[in-house]
Amino acid sequence: MRVFKSVVAALLGAMAFTGGMQAVHADTIVVYGASGKIGGVIVNEALSRGHTVIGVSRDPSKLKVDNKRFKAVEGDVTELDSFKKVTQGADAVIISVSGGDDKEPKNTTVAKAARVAVQAFTGASKSPEVIQIGGATTMAGTREAMEASLPPFAKPGTPFYTMVFGHLEALQTYQASKIRWSVLTPPMDIEGMGRDDKPNDLKRTGQYRTSTSAAVKDANGKSSVNIADLAVAAVDEAEKHRFVAQRFTVGY
Repeated sequence: MRVFKSVVAALLGAMAFTGGMQAVHADTIVVYGASGKIGGVIVNEALSRGHTVIGVSRDPSKLKVDNKRFKAVEGDVTELDSFKKVTQGADAVIISVSGGDDKEPKNTTVAKAARVAVQAFTGASKSPEVIQIGGATTMAGTREAMEASLPPFAKPGTPFYTMVFGHLEALQTYQASKIRWSVLTPPMDIEGMGRDDKPNDLKRTGQYRTSTSAAVKDANGKSSVNIADLAVAAVDEAEKHRFVAQRFTVGY
């Protein structure tokens, strides 16, 4: 596990894991799910650093962002032609989506999005890094461990079970590919998510710890991150590319 503390930030300046505020190697970022809770915060984080952001939604009228560097477009992350058109010329693509079939994991939006991204960029001479927001349960490791960690109500065929293993399908699709990808897996506890359409308690510290093998826990055994710092981590990866071809998680 890598630990990034404020003293490191003081010595090295605005680095990826301390929420740098200048664009680095990611001038244009495409954000799928820009009208969602996490996607919307990612959009604002990227804009605050000077990036040009293309926000994608099936209904772009939902994207109310007043910034000259923001463009709202209609698009479908599960449609190859649409995906290729929207992402052409992008420096990074961040996918924060949900939904889809509630019976078959392979038909969830997250699983379809991964397949489309891999198909779009396989064999390309130059392509952006695809950063997909994953599911916390994949940090359990194996499918068997994931199933053992599920609550009693999460039986095969239920929407929760389908969602959990849709994220596993997506991760495995990327792992079998040769494109530039990373999966950012948040902890189970994402602070500030709120119960309505928008986050209700953004607390951006710009600091977090990372791991590629297990949940990040604090001294009390709690694994959490504020939604604002989750967005920081997503844009950090778009700028610095520290976890290419890896799944990673964050926490305090």
